[in-house]
Amino acid sequence: MTDLWPRLSEDVRTALVARGVESWQQVYDGVATHNKEWRPLRPPIMAASAYDAMTGISATVARLIVDACLRRATTAGELRQALGMRVDAIDLLDEDLPLTEDLIGGVRADILLAGGTPYVVEANIDSALGGAHDSDGVARRFLAAYEGDPVLDGVGLTTPPSAVDARYEAVRSALDLTGEDRLAMLFTTGGTYPGSQDGQAMIKLLEPFSERGRELGLDMRVFPVEWLSLDDSGRPCVDDGPIDAVLRMFVPQGTTPSAGLDALATAVKTGAVRMFTASASWLLASKSIFAWLWDDLDQLSAEDAEVVRRHVPQTFVLSAGLRPRAVANRTGFVLKPSGSYGGVGVVVGPEVSAHDWEAALDAAIAEGGYVLQAHVPVDRLTMQFIEVATGEVHEADVPFCIAPYLFGGTPAGAYLRFATPGAGPVVNVGQGALTSGLLLKR
Repeated sequence: MTDLWPRLSEDVRTALVARGVESWQQVYDGVATHNKEWRPLRPPIMAASAYDAMTGISATVARLIVDACLRRATTAGELRQALGMRVDAIDLLDEDLPLTEDLIGGVRADILLAGGTPYVVEANIDSALGGAHDSDGVARRFLAAYEGDPVLDGVGLTTPPSAVDARYEAVRSALDLTGEDRLAMLFTTGGTYPGSQDGQAMIKLLEPFSERGRELGLDMRVFPVEWLSLDDSGRPCVDDGPIDAVLRMFVPQGTTPSAGLDALATAVKTGAVRMFTASASWLLASKSIFAWLWDDLDQLSAEDAEVVRRHVPQTFVLSAGLRPRAVANRTGFVLKPSGSYGGVGVVVGPEVSAHDWEAALDAAIAEGGYVLQAHVPVDRLTMQFIEVATGEVHEADVPFCIAPYLFGGTPAGAYLRFATPGAGPVVNVGQGALTSGLLLKR
């Protein structure tokens, strides 16, 4: 399950890079990024059968996560307690909400490859799965740039189904929306997405996202949650009036307090608005649940247990008792906060000194809420980049992460992230990684 680049003929590879040099500015126009130095010159290319297998693994792991939670809790509040989270850890949380498979309406597994074998190292489960709009657009625009090239026309490249469209369909189905319902995607101006601090600029940037929703028959707009208000009847309002439904596109953890967030909380509690998804979804993204999967192997079917053993790195909830093992096997572990995202707090054992590793372990044990996960010796992706300042083309073997989407259980699109030449091992957009969509070869 690797990028098909090395298997493509020399003339195809040359043509792909040449079209990338001509089109990269148009392809990445409007794509938010922290990286100002590099741009990729092509998207990764995967066999369609490998994509299907990868999304199948993601779906199985998501189902097993729900099952593991149900063995320990029946409501969101009970699950929060089982995960050791404080009562105010998740915003907008309905403690009495029953745990059901409805909570996995949005899944984006972060997958690393080792020897071609996919490993699900994290499972982001929520409505606020970033990158769908950008990855859809990048893949579509690269493919359009290849049209008419006599070398590339017969290669058989396609885009996966649209993640944006699949999420809209999942929202429509989950919230039972009609053409009369007014839907708003709510984002936060306090987030880490590049440029999101400027609410008006984000509204303008995401207008194509809104327009696509309208093309699909939804009365759609985007709006910062901080600006939300309630009318006299308790309905939440955006700039063009009250809304009936919300696509929540901010992680419900540590959201900056605001009158708008309070208004949304009130509207959700009173039933004045329907929201995709309930914030209890984010509980299922805790990395501690990966440890539960391994603890529960003898309770799984032989087939499901094999998926965990083969595709989920062994994970332990960090405790003082595990410190000697972690110290002795520094190169075999990665230290991660169980409830955070975006690569924050991740320490890769083989990449740090013994002194720094022990210091990180001690700090994590004192703080609580961390896991130890078996280190995956990742395969590298051969990518071509343009150096923005000079226009020079560079090729480098870089670490990468494949994150296929599932919305309402439907596989759609994938968010690709990869490091730039000379960067470190943590592939995170906030730390300068670049993003792309995916092309498939059938």
